Amino acid sequence: MKTAWVWVVTMLAACSSPASETETPEGTTGETAAAAPAATAAPAKTTAALTLAPDGLSIVETPPGKARLVPFGIPRASAELMVGSVQGEQLGKGSSAECGAGKIDYTSYRDDLQLTFQENKFVGWTINGGESPLRTAKAIGVGSTRQQLDAAYKVDVEDSSLGLLFSTGDLVGLLDIDGIDGLVTSIWAGTVCLID
Repeated sequence: MKTAWVWVVTMLAACSSPASETETPEGTTGETAAAAPAATAAPAKTTAALTLAPDGLSIVETPPGKARLVPFGIPRASAELMVGSVQGEQLGKGSSAECGAGKIDYTSYRDDLQLTFQENKFVGWTINGGESPLRTAKAIGVGSTRQQLDAAYKVDVEDSSLGLLFSTGDLVGLLDIDGIDGLVTSIWAGTVCLID
C-alpha cells in the first residue's frame, strides 16, 4: 500500500512540475502560450418557440427552458414585438367590423397564427386551418386527433354554427368529424373573429 501512495504522489508531482514539457502552438514559446487567454466555450445559442396558451401565448426559450407569457390585455405594440421576435415579420394586418364582439383588428404571422386586438389591446389568437406546427404545452394543435385532445384535456364537444366545436376552459377549436378519429382543424383562445 505504501508503494502505491509513493507512486501516486510521484505521478502527481511529475504532472504539476514546472520542468515538465508542455505542448504549445507552433511558433510560440511556453511563456507566450501561458500568457494567452484560455479559450472559453461559446455560450449555447438560445432559441425560442411559441406555445399556445388559454390566457395568451407563451415564449419558451431553450436552453434553459424559461417561459415568458404574452398575456391578453397588453398593448398591441408589445404583443406584436414579443411575438415577432419568435415568428418573424408580420404577414399582414387588417380589421373587421363584422364580428359579434365588435370591431377586431388583427396581425398575421407565419404558421397560420393570427393575433386579435380590440382598443389597441391584445385580446386573442387564432390558428385557422393550415399545417401549423404551433402547439399548446400539452402538444395539442391543428392536426391533433380527438383521442390526443381527450388525453390532454377534459373536453366538451358540441355542434355549433361554426361546426363541431370543442372547448376546454378558455381554449376552443373545431374538429372535422365526431369520434376519436376527428382532427383539430382550428384552435383559438380569447376574443377572436374567424377571419380568412
